[in-house]
Amino acid sequence: MALDVFTSVRTYNVKLLASLPPEAFSKPVTHPERGAMTFQTIVETMGGHDLNHLGQIEKMAAIR
Repeated sequence: MALDVFTSVRTYNVKLLASLPPEAFSKPVTHPERGAMTFQTIVETMGGHDLNHLGQIEKMAAIR
């Protein structure tokens, strides 16, 4: 079930990001812990974070 939710949310986010104009990725944003960065940097960071959670879900599924 967790993997299904993860997959659905990630699919939605990928479609949302694909619909944005290229200039959106150069916009400045402020991360509450990391400070100023571009939207591109936060998207890349979130992508790596997703992979971390996917690994955790896969390990949990293997235990069951």
